[in-house]
Amino acid sequence: MAAGSNAFYSQQYATAVELLSQQLTPRVASTFTPMTAVGKSATVVNTIDAFEADERTALYEDIVFGEPAHTRPWVYPRHFDKALPFDSIEQMQMNANPQSEYVQGVIAALNRKMDDEAIRALFADRLLGESAGTTESFSASFQVGVSVGGTTSGLNVEKLQAAFEILRAQEVMDEAIYCVISPKQERNLMNEVEATSSDFTAKMLIDKGTVVGSGFMGINWIISNRLLTDGSSYRRVPFYTAKGMSFCTWDGGIKTNVSQRLDKRGQPWQVYGQGHFGSVRRDAKKVVEIKCSEA
Repeated sequence: MAAGSNAFYSQQYATAVELLSQQLTPRVASTFTPMTAVGKSATVVNTIDAFEADERTALYEDIVFGEPAHTRPWVYPRHFDKALPFDSIEQMQMNANPQSEYVQGVIAALNRKMDDEAIRALFADRLLGESAGTTESFSASFQVGVSVGGTTSGLNVEKLQAAFEILRAQEVMDEAIYCVISPKQERNLMNEVEATSSDFTAKMLIDKGTVVGSGFMGINWIISNRLLTDGSSYRRVPFYTAKGMSFCTWDGGIKTNVSQRLDKRGQPWQVYGQGHFGSVRRDAKKVVEIKCSEA
């Protein structure tokens, strides 16, 4: 019975880990354009810049081929893992097993790292070219300053309008817009809307108590406590489309395993998870940074 029961529990644990892993997704990385890669090396995102059609001015002219410009941003894998042991004595004391908090904690930790990588890539330098020989920094022309809508201000409607204007100037018209904010920016926005607007949509937002799921200004809102700050401690709020960013996974992304460590005294269980992933700006014209004070 002992040998059979070990096999039974191993199967049950592995199934639970797989199911939980499928159900838990990161908030930010899941909004990017997904990619997959093989091996452990970097991979390139092939994109074609916009080009114009040529006018015909005579009959029977020779065809003139165009040469569309290709932008090739490179995405590199980062590697993360987490291992947690669980002894039978602890299981008896806590009345718990690897199917519960340990399994969920490992998955959640890896998902948070996925979001950290996605948030990092939004404004990070990116490598371009056939051999990744060119470094491109985030352009200041795609930033909304901290004093738009008020001196060293938090998030406000005028900043959002300025971000829309930047995207519209780049012909970003029909794509879904995402904006990731901290609880502080949500409070800034809620306070401004409550004080200045009688619009029906704004009233719904106030009644709901959150911008998430409200559709306010046609934006898909995401709350995160992991956003970065700049050298002046201003929050760097991303405003982007899915096609502006790529999130690439290697070797299946996040993988989990629950096994019994027969090499350890007491033969404890081990919950192990690992992930190989990376992110890059796919189209720099579709990513805007809104600077917000949190003072």
